[in-house]
Amino acid sequence: MLSNIPVSFLFRLEAFIDQPIAISPGPQADRVIVAPTGGVVEGPAFNGEIVAGPSSEWATLRADGTMKADVRLVLRSHDQQYVLMTYNGIAKPEGDSLTVIIAPLFETAVPEFTWLNNLQALGIGKPTDQGIAYDIYQINIPE
Repeated sequence: MLSNIPVSFLFRLEAFIDQPIAISPGPQADRVIVAPTGGVVEGPAFNGEIVAGPSSEWATLRADGTMKADVRLVLRSHDQQYVLMTYNGIAKPEGDSLTVIIAPLFETAVPEFTWLNNLQALGIGKPTDQGIAYDIYQINIPE
């Protein structure tokens, strides 16, 4: 019944990435570590950028050809406030392309953005020339 659950657009996030580090073959699975070199976040209620240093993705390449994402991004708002965005997700190859579905959560102590702490979001992403871009939506629980 997901079609009955209302969502609202939160922001578009575009991460710029450098060369991934592959650990393959791994003893449990093949791993890929990706560190963003930056990125932009643009939306009606939050605008900012990805902080490159502490942000990273630790991906697990699975036997069925999909990839499990495990990501921690530090976002810096337009007014220099910090928000942690964490998410897991699944990347599924589709021919020459890739679709990534993620479930972001947020953490911040900044009063202006504490409303993010209580959201469950979902995102749909596709690769870009510079990395990956996600459209992130807030799930609105019906009353």
